[in-house]
Amino acid sequence: MKGYKITDNERSKKYGIGSNSLQMLKNKAKIKFPIKDVRLYLAADGCEVTDEDYFSTLEPQTLFVVAGPETIITTDGEFQFEQLKQRSPLLRVADIVHDFMEQHPQKFLKMVSDYEKLKKPKLDHSKTNLSLKSEHSEWFLGLEERCHTKEEALSRRAQDRVRGYYYKTKDELTRNIIYRQNLKARRLIDAILEKFRYLLIGCDYFSMIFDRDCNRKHEFLQKQLDDETDARSVVPSKKLKQIIKNYTLKNQILDKWTVSLCSNLGDFYCQGPFSDSTNNCSLNHTINPYASRENLILFQVWNLDHQIELSRTILPALLENVRTLITMPKRLCDLHNGQLVDVSVLEYFLEIFSLKNLKLVHIVCHEKVQRTNKSNGRLLCEQCHEYQIVQALMDVQVDKEAANF
Repeated sequence: MKGYKITDNERSKKYGIGSNSLQMLKNKAKIKFPIKDVRLYLAADGCEVTDEDYFSTLEPQTLFVVAGPETIITTDGEFQFEQLKQRSPLLRVADIVHDFMEQHPQKFLKMVSDYEKLKKPKLDHSKTNLSLKSEHSEWFLGLEERCHTKEEALSRRAQDRVRGYYYKTKDELTRNIIYRQNLKARRLIDAILEKFRYLLIGCDYFSMIFDRDCNRKHEFLQKQLDDETDARSVVPSKKLKQIIKNYTLKNQILDKWTVSLCSNLGDFYCQGPFSDSTNNCSLNHTINPYASRENLILFQVWNLDHQIELSRTILPALLENVRTLITMPKRLCDLHNGQLVDVSVLEYFLEIFSLKNLKLVHIVCHEKVQRTNKSNGRLLCEQCHEYQIVQALMDVQVDKEAANF
């Protein structure tokens, strides 16, 4: 039995609830909030929790929003941002500026350009370099008690976002009719999800993308930063996780994308809207969530934007390839003329979870428009190099389990 917290979407009431399963928590939530079709959403990112396995991974005292299936969830970040807006005239002005920007884009860009020519005041970084909770305690207000450094807290934020993509992917794939009605498709999709999970273990759920301690920086940053030096310790992993990580490191499967998006000081730069392929933000958005609690809250409205859309493009393409593999078993590989045996798990993995397809953007630069680009996922035979890489990873896991047995 663990303790959790539940609230409504308006944050009008909050309760502590003891539960040993997702269903028990739902049943108790119905008593506190009389909603006909109760759903539970993570307050941190608005992700609906529908899976008992995922529920079991959540920390005690996790806050859930209790709401119906059609409710647009207000995340903690959005709620706190609205609270800040009510107290800060500057943030209320931001809404006015955003409306003006949409109605008069050219005039707005000229005004920004004119401002950029002015001398900017030097930012106060007096507490930015501090890392420990004991050094900057107000920064950690409302965070998990087990987070003792800023770097650890931001790494967990990155992992939470990536885990959200995993469970969204799992939810959409397992709800599809082909999964529910075709045993072969179900086994294939389950195997794909298992491979995704081991690849995520191999890269620590991309914890490094928000971590300023990570020495490997995204190539995008080279345009923004001067050379900096940094040397930090790496937290050791558990034995099983380390075996998988060692394999991915040895084979350099994910090297290019296991990088940090921030400078050693913790500065993040907007990579610009989808329509700008040069990764340039004309508005020069930047933020340092390590500097203050207010910046940490504001950072929650910065988005990791799938350039190839997850729900509209990547997952439908994956399902279509699964369907082809099941219904056309004699179809041959376009490259090696061998019998097709799997989908390109690694390519789909990179499109769903990695910086190959994710851009960090300020909410103003997050263009929510339908896109025409397509997934690069395809079908593979046993001679395809990508198939061999992923299969070898799974073999490493099987060997480990056999040794333990």
